[in-house]
Amino acid sequence: MTGHPYQAVLAYLHRLGPRAVRLARCVALLDEATTPLLLSRLSGIDTELSKRYLRLFTGLGVLEGARLRHAGVRQAVLGEMPHGEATQQRYRAARLLNEGGAPPQAVAMHLLGVGPLHDGWVLPVLQEAAAHAMEDGDVPQGIRYLELACECSLDEGQRLSAKSLYAFGQWQLRPAESAPHFRALKGPILEGKLTGTDALWVAEGMLFHLDFDEAVEVVDHVNSGEADMSTALHSTRMLMAAEVPGLLERLEHPLPATTAPATSHSELRARHALALILENGADKYAIALADQVFQGSQNWPTSKLSGLPKALLALCYADQLDTAAAWYDLLAAEVERHDAPGWWAQIESVGALLALRRGRLADAVRQAETAHARLSGPRWNVSSALALTVLVEAHTAMGNHQTAAKYLETSEPPPALFLTRAGLHYLYARGRHHLATGNTYLALSDFQECGTLMRRWNIDTPSLAPWRLGEAEVWLRLGDQKQAARLVEKQLANPDAGLTRSRGMTLHALALVQATAKQPPILRDAFRLLEAAGARYEAARVLADLSRAYQQLGDKQARPTARRAWRLAKSCQAESLCQALLPTSIPQNMDTKPSEGSCGADRAGQDSFGTLSESERRVATLAAQGYANREIAERLFITVSTVEQHLTRVYRKMGIRNREQLLQRAHAVSYESV
Repeated sequence: MTGHPYQAVLAYLHRLGPRAVRLARCVALLDEATTPLLLSRLSGIDTELSKRYLRLFTGLGVLEGARLRHAGVRQAVLGEMPHGEATQQRYRAARLLNEGGAPPQAVAMHLLGVGPLHDGWVLPVLQEAAAHAMEDGDVPQGIRYLELACECSLDEGQRLSAKSLYAFGQWQLRPAESAPHFRALKGPILEGKLTGTDALWVAEGMLFHLDFDEAVEVVDHVNSGEADMSTALHSTRMLMAAEVPGLLERLEHPLPATTAPATSHSELRARHALALILENGADKYAIALADQVFQGSQNWPTSKLSGLPKALLALCYADQLDTAAAWYDLLAAEVERHDAPGWWAQIESVGALLALRRGRLADAVRQAETAHARLSGPRWNVSSALALTVLVEAHTAMGNHQTAAKYLETSEPPPALFLTRAGLHYLYARGRHHLATGNTYLALSDFQECGTLMRRWNIDTPSLAPWRLGEAEVWLRLGDQKQAARLVEKQLANPDAGLTRSRGMTLHALALVQATAKQPPILRDAFRLLEAAGARYEAARVLADLSRAYQQLGDKQARPTARRAWRLAKSCQAESLCQALLPTSIPQNMDTKPSEGSCGADRAGQDSFGTLSESERRVATLAAQGYANREIAERLFITVSTVEQHLTRVYRKMGIRNREQLLQRAHAVSYESV
């Protein structure tokens, strides 16, 4: 066909007569659901005559099977239908499809084009179609079905149930803006018009948005009802214990405590695992329960996504970092097929926490920025707060103290945040920032408040927030080694079986409150544990302190240990730690005279640095700190070619061949000068 083929098809259909046009319109409406019998019933044309027309359309190349071959033809046929006829035919198509047992989504697609209806069969179809759409990852389409469902019901209970599902759908699509949808349902719940699990979903949405007074009212109301809601209430109890532990004591009556059987929904099992690990540490049953959530097919439906962030957190707090990271990588690839930004952002914020604990600081920042952007809105919520704390702690570890301060100064955290687990992360991250920037007493206050809350809520596990170690570090800065030692001893007295990373960090703190001669064996044990746990940044910190201990003891292992620490810190992009290991004052010391006790190699290193020009020293210093040629050029405002020329002269004057040897010379001079 040439010219405008779709118009040519329409013209030909009209030449065939009104019945041909009517039949073509019905084919376009039914699309994939077209069958000769259904087509005959919808068009009112005899089945045999319908078949003859279909054969004619096929001969013209318009049909493929029982469908119009080209989407453009279908749109052209539907586009010329009068609005009234289109609405009437869509309604008839929906009714016929429903009577014939067609899938709810096939029926609901036609109902969207009809508008609000009050037929008894319409609302269940729309609700079921919405559930299927969300299950398949098409949340926007599910929301469209629910919007229509809310307008179709004359029964207030059914309409409110649809509104609760609609609120949940809005949370999945735009989590930061969904708070009003949950708050609007508080009144109907308290009036007894919205009950059961629908009411608890609303309460959990309120918990996410820190609307705690409203959430407590709703949970107490459901808990005081006569209906048997023990399993659902237990699930809410597990959520509160894991996410908002400070709120449990505000409930009028305790929520029922039952078990989470293997046949229960993955969300309940994930919540149960997380609550157990926060209370008991690396509980083997809880780890198995969390792992079970991920088992089976990796084509997770959207309904199962709700349990995955909590299962990931459970593994993270059990110090199962490599296992959790492996599951996160699978999730990151899988979740892209779901149009559910709420779940994806929650998973991404947990991924950021995992990256932070594994020492992948740049990845932690990138993932936390993505999650924070998707979760942040006009008000704080539990998940955006977690993403923010990762940003603060990661930037602090990287030495980006101004950036960390900017995140802390963006807005004042609401008091409700400090009833949540995320609030504990916030206190600990802020304490680390205060400690790194010299505000020791502010850091002390944050660590102590974090510890007070964790003990009160019975979730005092170092894998959540090692507040005792942070406080001990503060007391060491203040010169009170005895107080620091008491805190470390208390931490050692707490059982931490299975918490490899936490145990390594505790041994690190223990070494620092010992005499220098006793430190190396403890630090070596700490390093082995942290290396096994995959905690690279914490392992680099241990090696840095081990190199200092060796240096103070005159042990020749000081320099190679420092070099190893520097490389590990550099791989984490922990610039502050790199600078501490390779001081920026090297250029000023490079031409100093060698000390009497220095070896010939070190004298040669110092003498060779003394032969460099000022420009060559600057380039050599940055190269020794691990900067690439392009980064050196940007920092010194010169070309990459100039950097390369300087390095060629540096290597020739120093009698070396590569950066590794330059790094060794830099360490030799640096540590001799100390």
